[in-house]
Amino acid sequence: MSDYIEGTCFLMCPDKERNMRQREGMLHRFEIDENGQFFGKPKADPGKAIKSFSRPAAGQFKADPAQLRPAPVLLKTIKYLFTNIATRLDTDWIHIYDFIFDRLRSVRQDITIQRLKPKETIQLLEPIVRFHVYANQRLYERQISEFDVTINNQHLLECLKQLLVLYDYKDEGEFFDLNNSDVISGLLNNLVLENNRPEMEAIYLLVNIGDSTALTRAVTLSREIRMILFRNNINFKIAMKTSLAWYKKNYISTFRLMQKLPPLLICAALINLRQIRRDALEIMSVGYSSTVQHYPIKRLQQLLLYQDIRFLKLDCSLFNLPFTSETVNFQKKLFKSTERLAYAEMFYSLENLHEFLPEILLP
Repeated sequence: MSDYIEGTCFLMCPDKERNMRQREGMLHRFEIDENGQFFGKPKADPGKAIKSFSRPAAGQFKADPAQLRPAPVLLKTIKYLFTNIATRLDTDWIHIYDFIFDRLRSVRQDITIQRLKPKETIQLLEPIVRFHVYANQRLYERQISEFDVTINNQHLLECLKQLLVLYDYKDEGEFFDLNNSDVISGLLNNLVLENNRPEMEAIYLLVNIGDSTALTRAVTLSREIRMILFRNNINFKIAMKTSLAWYKKNYISTFRLMQKLPPLLICAALINLRQIRRDALEIMSVGYSSTVQHYPIKRLQQLLLYQDIRFLKLDCSLFNLPFTSETVNFQKKLFKSTERLAYAEMFYSLENLHEFLPEILLP
């Protein structure tokens, strides 16, 4: 008997679940047929309803093929979510996030239960990673009661790590003749044009910026893959340099390199921006420690990429750095070492990206 289960549901939501949620009044407003009623309750639109995430009952495993969607349907579901739901302007994006977050968990559940092939799983996980990266920046100002950044990042890392394992699995046992130009050309086309591995490897570096384990992984990839990544993908190279700069605690190079990244990779780097700013201010408190010399506050604002100087002043207060309207006084003994991060103020705005969201999430 085969261990694999192949889904037979070719709708985004199985009939059984759609009918149950319609009957129980559990439809999301994004799934409702606006022109129909079901015994006085909202009616489900089969073209809009999407399978929700639910944990299997204790001791039970959801193995009914009729309730599982095969890979092409899962990809169709992701594309629908990012094209028709993520771009909506008629509701607060936090509600859009909550809906998509739940439906993507259901997609990942179907992937796991069916044990889809590596190539299919990679194709499905890559856009999910982009969504979590984008959401982190889009919703960074929200209260934890609305948006829990820790949970979002947990799911981001789970997907990323699974992707890296799958990439490495595909590489295993493959040997390439680096003296054969046709082989190299084929590798480049496969890596850059047919999948998005360089982007995902770069996201992993930036989400774990300055982390020795992430850096070690990058430099210990197979010689063939390293050659392609380092020589032929400028964004990966910048991501690598950015992470290495922060590993060395070179905050000037770190912030300079961040600004050279494309939009999605900037979002990945911004996940750690508050931590980097706090650590940079502590480093400067040691390096520029003086009771008589003062650092120009405008220069500090430019250096640490604060758009609004008010947030820089809030951080100076938070970490007990004396400041005026013109200067900051760094003193090692005065710096308040605290586990609190800097205030949430980002240097990059997503306002102009929303209309291009499908292209960002589904390049």
